[in-house]
Amino acid sequence: MLLILVSLLLCAAAILAVLLALRLREASAAALARGAGQRIVAAEDGPDTGQSYFAVLEFDRFSAIRNTAGFEIVNAVLGMAGDRIKAALDNVRLGRTGQNFVEFTFRSPSDDQARRDLASCLDALGEKMVVSGVEFRLKGKVAFASLGSDRARSPDAMLGAVITALSRESTKRVRQAEEFVSGQSSIDDLDILRALPRAIAENELALHYQPKFDCRGGGISSAEALLRWTSPTLGTIPTDRIIALAERTGAIRDITLWGLNQASRDQAALQAAGHELTIFINLSGLLIADDAFMQEVLRLVRQAPGKLGLEITETAVIDDPDAAIENIAALSAAGVPVAIDDFGSGLSSLTYLKRLPADELKIDRAFVSSLTSSNRDPLIVRAAIDLAHALEMKVTAEGVDDPMSLSLLRVMGCDMLQGYFIARPAPLPKLVAFLESEKPHLASAGPRSWLQDRPEIAAG
Repeated sequence: MLLILVSLLLCAAAILAVLLALRLREASAAALARGAGQRIVAAEDGPDTGQSYFAVLEFDRFSAIRNTAGFEIVNAVLGMAGDRIKAALDNVRLGRTGQNFVEFTFRSPSDDQARRDLASCLDALGEKMVVSGVEFRLKGKVAFASLGSDRARSPDAMLGAVITALSRESTKRVRQAEEFVSGQSSIDDLDILRALPRAIAENELALHYQPKFDCRGGGISSAEALLRWTSPTLGTIPTDRIIALAERTGAIRDITLWGLNQASRDQAALQAAGHELTIFINLSGLLIADDAFMQEVLRLVRQAPGKLGLEITETAVIDDPDAAIENIAALSAAGVPVAIDDFGSGLSSLTYLKRLPADELKIDRAFVSSLTSSNRDPLIVRAAIDLAHALEMKVTAEGVDDPMSLSLLRVMGCDMLQGYFIARPAPLPKLVAFLESEKPHLASAGPRSWLQDRPEIAAG
C-alpha cells in the first residue's frame, strides 16, 4: 500500500512538473511573441495620438546592480522601471526585458517630440526608487525608430537598426536609428566588413605618415603611421569608422599585422633614401592583453629594418592595467619604443601611469588646441610635461597647428611636436619629398629659424 502511495505521489509530481514546464514555455513564447510584434507593429487599439515608435532602453552598470542586490530585488526594480516608462510615454506596450535592457513601443506626434518624450522618460527613471529598503536611481540611454516608414522591415532588421544606434559612440542619451544607420553614411557597415579582407589582401589600405619634430635635436626624428582606405567600390572610408568596426569584429588584428608589415616596407624605402626615422604604429587596447598576438607583434618589430614603435591609448591601458603593463614591459625590454597616446582624454590614473614602462607621453590635441584661448589648459599641459619628465618620459604635443602654440610648448619644455604646422599626414613619396626639402634648412639654420622661416608649412 505504501509503495502504491509513493508511486502515485511521484506520478503526480511528474505531471505537475510537466504542466509547469508547459505553462512556462507558453508564457515565454507569448512574451517573445508580444516583444517581436511590438518591434514592427504599431499599437492599433489605442487612440491615434501620433506616430508609432519602437525603442530599446539600455541601463548603465546594471550587471553591478544585479550582482550587488540580487535577482529578486533587480526584478522588482525592472518592474518599477516599466511602470515609469508607461507613465512617461503615451500608449506604451512593453516587450522583451533582458539583463540590462527593455524593448517597448509608444506613440508621439513627431520625431522631435519623441526625443523629448524619451528624454523625460530617462529623467523619470533617474528619480529615486526604493525596493526592500534600498534606494536606486537608474541611468541609461535609449535608441528609437519610427514604425510608420519602416513597416516593411522584419522585426530582426528593426531591432538591428536600433541596437546599432545604441552601440555607436555618442554622447547622446536619446538616439534615433536613422541618424546612425541611413543618415550617417550611404555605405553600409556590412559592405565595409565584407570588403575589408580583400582590401587587406590586395593592399587597398595605405599608410600616411605625420612627422614629429624634435625640439631638442632640431629635426624630424619620428613619424606616426595613420591608416587610410579608399575602396574602388565604396570610396573613401573614414578611419575612425574602419577601426570601430574592426574592433567589434576582431578584424583589428589583421589590420594591425598588415600595418606593421607595411611600415617595415616603407621604413626600408626611407632608409634607401637616406632617412632614419622611428615609425610608430597605433595599437588597439583590445589587443594588449592577448599574449599570443603580442608575441607576433614583437616578432615583426624585431624583423623590421629600422626602429618601429607602438602608440597605445591611455584609456585602453587603464581598462586592463595588469595585462597591459606586463606586455608593455616585454616590449620595453626588447627595446621597442612605446608611447601613451591621447593622454588626458580618458579617465587618467596616476597610479597606473607611474607603473607603465613607456618612453613617451602624447598630450591630447584637445588641450593643445586651446593653449592660446584657455586659462586652464596651459596649466594642465605644463603639469603633464613636468609629470612625464619626472617619470623619465619624453613628451609629444599633438595638434600643433599654429606658431603661437609651438612657441608656448617650446617654452614649457615639450620634447616633440606633431601637427599641421609641422606637416600634414602624407603618403610615403610625399614624406620623402618633405624630408628632402627640409634638409638644407635644418643644416643651415637649426630648428628655431627653420620653423620661423617656413610659414607655408602651416598651410600644408
